[in-house]
Amino acid sequence: MCGIYGIFDANTRIGDCQRAWAERARCQLRHRGPDGHQCFELVDGHCLFGHLRLAIIDLEGGAQPLSNEDETVWVVCNGEIYNYLELREQLIAKGHRFRTHSDTEVLVHLYEQKGEALLEDLEGMFAFAIVDERKRTIFLARDRFGEKPLYWTETSGGHGIAFASELKALLSLPGADLRPDVAALSQFLFLHYIPAPRTHLRGIQKLAAGEALTAEASSGLKRWRYWEPQLSVNGSQNVPSREAALEPIRELVRQSVRLRLRSDVPVGAFLSGGIDSTAIVCAVRELLPGAKLSTFCASFDDQMFDEAPYARLVAQHIESDHHEIHFSSAELLENFEMLIDHFDEPFADVSMFPTFVVCREARKHCKVMLSGDGGDEWFGGYRQFFAYSQWHGIRRAAGVNSVAGKALSLWRRGWRGLNLLTFLSKNDWELLYPVEEERVVLSYFQPDCRRDAEQGLLELRERASYHARLPYPYSALEATAASYLPEQILVKVDRASMRSALECRAPFLDSTLVGFVTGLPIRYNFASGRGKSLLRKALPDWIPPQIRWRQKQGFTPPLARWLRAELKKPMEAALDGSLHGFQAILNREPVRALYREHQAGCDHSDRLFGWLALCRCSRGFSG
Repeated sequence: MCGIYGIFDANTRIGDCQRAWAERARCQLRHRGPDGHQCFELVDGHCLFGHLRLAIIDLEGGAQPLSNEDETVWVVCNGEIYNYLELREQLIAKGHRFRTHSDTEVLVHLYEQKGEALLEDLEGMFAFAIVDERKRTIFLARDRFGEKPLYWTETSGGHGIAFASELKALLSLPGADLRPDVAALSQFLFLHYIPAPRTHLRGIQKLAAGEALTAEASSGLKRWRYWEPQLSVNGSQNVPSREAALEPIRELVRQSVRLRLRSDVPVGAFLSGGIDSTAIVCAVRELLPGAKLSTFCASFDDQMFDEAPYARLVAQHIESDHHEIHFSSAELLENFEMLIDHFDEPFADVSMFPTFVVCREARKHCKVMLSGDGGDEWFGGYRQFFAYSQWHGIRRAAGVNSVAGKALSLWRRGWRGLNLLTFLSKNDWELLYPVEEERVVLSYFQPDCRRDAEQGLLELRERASYHARLPYPYSALEATAASYLPEQILVKVDRASMRSALECRAPFLDSTLVGFVTGLPIRYNFASGRGKSLLRKALPDWIPPQIRWRQKQGFTPPLARWLRAELKKPMEAALDGSLHGFQAILNREPVRALYREHQAGCDHSDRLFGWLALCRCSRGFSG
């Protein structure tokens, strides 16, 4: 886990201007790698490769950039290659010589063997850049599930490329186009995050999860997806029965956790008392009986949102060194501006605040944490998926549309494209993509900007249309895995954890485990009166029913109340103060009306917090 940055131009040598940028980028990313820093000039002065290190594996010898034997292939990597020991053994057998015991070094030798096809062999979370001095090319890639970020921009009129782990490191790059991207802003107001490849800046893009890019002098840029989630309605052939699938799931979870325990520094775990984190800590205890395990959870004043008692039950049974971190309104106000600014792009998941506070506390005890991220996507854990499956089953059984007018109160903190009140009378397309939200979003823009805003929404429609080739909820499961997971959930975890130089690993984001689970019929996960049935049943026998069968709660603070109290002042400032460079783009009148309704008792907290985050981001633009 680290921070990376660099610049490559096969036609132009690095000059003082680029070196000055590299120093500024290092300062902007220092929170990601406090344990060391190196920046090399490569390819006869046509490339700068910088790396800030958070030392996890091979503490003494794993400094980057790293090269192959003859120093013709170089790499900088943010993340971990979990199966590096197995890959290292195979590569040594083929004659490769290793200089370190770092997981990253396998990348240069595997690139020598397989070129860009090395991505097929990697199990890990990563964003890396490989420069080939002989071919004078650079190769960038982001892991399958999008755990690690990678931003990039073209330089020298399209002849070069600069990249970094966070957008903030590219802001000072000479010549970067930092004008606001209206299409991206409309996507943010619809989803509350901006999906790749766009950012809120025209000239800076991000690689999507499972995407790669190459740049060379002769052929320019080439970008492609090497992996993306695709669900099958029919599942795999010769699938096991639901009961027969439980033991393979248990074993695959254990294998994934075993890989993610590889570390030369202490490893802890988040423990919310939910199904996902409980499954992870139980696997750790089975793999490391008697070993000290530190677990961490957030607690809230409001018992409606507080999962700490459930986490405490699990922690007592596995005898972990358990830490409850209380999150208060004082913590919210103390970290509000800093954390929103730290995310660079507009980002509106309020759970970023307790996530950051828990990560900050965990870093005092551990350098690596295991999380339950990904469990909801692969095991059908979001409530709206189960609610639809349940009511649709009633309709089929009745033979009539007897409940078509019955509203499903969908989970309010779910994927933004699914968190509106919906009705079973709507078709599957409308459940996947609430068209009425487009009208609301467009009302936030000045008339002259609405064409560009519509373009952003059209792109979202096209993506939803692709997923809608599958019936709901298959379509929604695939869509959340493709967009909501990498661009919202994992962005939140990466930025909140790396602010404190803490590495987070997600065992449910394992390609073998995901391949097995997505090959099973989806009905297996909705078979017991709850979503996530497979994972619930795969938990150890000692798990009490109040944990095994409880509804998903989510890591959700009381945002509606905060906007009437602790966040009232910044919200009103966002409604009445300067919009800076967004003044000619945004129309705040519809949001003022929402705010008045919210103060009168309606809950418009999601939309209002999105506006608040966007207005905070507008300060970066003059105007």
